[in-house]
Amino acid sequence: MKQPVALALFSSLFFAACGGSSGDISGTGIFKLGITDAPVDDADAVVVSISAVHLVGEDDTDAQSFEFDPPRSIDLLALQGGLSDVLVDDQAVPVGTYPKLRLVVEASSPSCNNLTAPFPSYITIDGTDYPLVVPSGAQSGLKINGPIVVESGALATYTVDFDLRKSIAQRGATGCYNLRPTLRVVENTEVGSLTGRVSADLLNREQCSADVVSGSGAAVYVYNGALVEPDDVGSNLEPVATALLEPLADESGDFSYRVGFLAAGNYTAAFTCQAADDDPEANDDILFDGADSVSIEAGGEAQLDFALGAAAP
Repeated sequence: MKQPVALALFSSLFFAACGGSSGDISGTGIFKLGITDAPVDDADAVVVSISAVHLVGEDDTDAQSFEFDPPRSIDLLALQGGLSDVLVDDQAVPVGTYPKLRLVVEASSPSCNNLTAPFPSYITIDGTDYPLVVPSGAQSGLKINGPIVVESGALATYTVDFDLRKSIAQRGATGCYNLRPTLRVVENTEVGSLTGRVSADLLNREQCSADVVSGSGAAVYVYNGALVEPDDVGSNLEPVATALLEPLADESGDFSYRVGFLAAGNYTAAFTCQAADDDPEANDDILFDGADSVSIEAGGEAQLDFALGAAAP
């Protein structure tokens, strides 16, 4: 019965915003939360089981909680290129500023001992499922810095970006994979996207480890700020977002990419054909091409193309 109550409150808030009486719900807004992904190479699926979302208050305790029974199992690899899925849909919450979000992820024991499928959260590689474990945050949940701002009579819509490229690493020879999520949350009305074309010539070089047909193993990295010198994941200057390539539906052999949910501002984007060699837990010597600055506007879509020897906005 929770959803009809939320919808009724939303209707009341709508009429209040149009000049009607707000009554006893003047201190209430509507909260909506989605989830998206910056993907990882060489995986068929990355399924994360989320059992709860909490809005965290100023005192670092849960102020509002949304429980999922059964837990939501989401394949994050299906949410690349600006796609998203809904975690919390139009729920009435008290007005206020919530400094953090907390996601509760159901995962296998960090000990990795005697684990048997099915696993609550897992990565699928070449058709085989491997358990995901959360070395830290298994009990307390994964905290994400906000803030989340809910205003009276308004819809507050946010999206969590779950960057797998910076989050998953094989755990030795145990058969487990560590999940150390790099998460950010953005307000949907304040974001834009970046898209572009990547020339096949950039992949067809001796130093490249990417597949020249599928584009697997190549990626576009996006960094906060203009005129940034790109570096790998695991360095002191990590990308804020990444995107894999998709073959274009023509005979050129070129590729496209798309990075969604970028907060409005200035960025630097760069292409690498060695993304598959980028270990998130090490500082690797990765080759980048065509680094160029780009400005993202709220609600807009910027374009930056990459070709051999140059990048053209």
